Amino acid sequence: MKPFSLDTVLDFRIQLEKLALNRLYAAEKERSEALLQLQRHEAAFMAMVQDLARLQANGMDIGEMIRYDEMIDVLNATLHRLRIVLTEKEESVKREREFAVQKSKERKVMEKLKEKQNAAWQRHLNKKEAAVLDEIAVIFHER
Repeated sequence: MKPFSLDTVLDFRIQLEKLALNRLYAAEKERSEALLQLQRHEAAFMAMVQDLARLQANGMDIGEMIRYDEMIDVLNATLHRLRIVLTEKEESVKREREFAVQKSKERKVMEKLKEKQNAAWQRHLNKKEAAVLDEIAVIFHER
């Protein structure tokens, strides 16, 4: 009797690996979006600081200076929050990458097991066939 077929298990492992890769791609996309957002806010922050320095050099009233300082403080707080978000996204990518690698290893192990099982089954069939052929040869030889 043929042993349990590992095709279904292997298909399931392949499906899990594809799911893990999709999750990894999604996490990388979220990380790149967070990085882009951080870069945009950093550019806005630098532009605001340069504008403030230029206006201070030309002279500005105190109300305008206070508004610029408040906007810079808000941008600075936003940058801090975005850096935290980016760090979390990078950790998420790292976890998803490790998960995808683990699923890939599990699939490879299952493929090797399937190959070994198929080879063992083929050896078993070859032995049976050789035994049948030997028996046929003995029967014809006795006649």
